[in-house]
Amino acid sequence: MFKEQFITDDMENLSEEIVFEELSKLIEEGQYKFPDTAVSVQDIAAIALNNMPPKYICSFIEKQYPRQNLLDEVNDLKKYARRQLIKAIKKVNDNPHE
Repeated sequence: MFKEQFITDDMENLSEEIVFEELSKLIEEGQYKFPDTAVSVQDIAAIALNNMPPKYICSFIEKQYPRQNLLDEVNDLKKYARRQLIKAIKKVNDNPHE
């Protein structure tokens, strides 16, 4: 793979982490019926991620000490991720992976 040719250890897509954080919260809250297979949960995450804007950061310092505008963007992304996950849950429940 081409990505392996480059140093990308500090590069992270915050949207991906946010989707999994919000997915964990939704599962914990127990408000929504979740499919009981790992593949279906992956489908939910993939559908939500495909609808999320990417938000990459590349700096250890930015991860540890984010600026206010990044914190604001993260809060907006969390709200958006939650909406996308709820839509994805409904979609996967209506059309389970076979």
